[in-house]
Amino acid sequence: MEQLNKIVLDTNMLMAIGELKIDVFEELKNYGKTEFFVPEEVLKELKKLKEKNKTKKINAEIAEKLIKKNCMIIKAKTENADKRMEELAQENYIIATNDKELRTKIRKKGFKTAFVRQKKVIVIE
Repeated sequence: MEQLNKIVLDTNMLMAIGELKIDVFEELKNYGKTEFFVPEEVLKELKKLKEKNKTKKINAEIAEKLIKKNCMIIKAKTENADKRMEELAQENYIIATNDKELRTKIRKKGFKTAFVRQKKVIVIE
């Protein structure tokens, strides 16, 4: 039976959809059966980004529309999205983030991350 990939999307991965014109969801589906999740902490970050400038607002709105279409929401447990990502990694979720520091922390603990490589391909390691 094919393993189910449970992938949690970080704010910067969701913003990459508009910024890099990359279909994060389709790219990650290339790795097999996949379910997508977004913590409420990330939704709060997207809301704040919409107040920054026009480009960030557009990209955050694109992300929000795609979240509604593709993702399940995980209830908030903390104010810090990165801390929440680390907790979820320990629950066997794959963390999709382009934050190098966060990726390093999660990988050092032996958990998987997904990230954009060369601004066009998503890799899971």
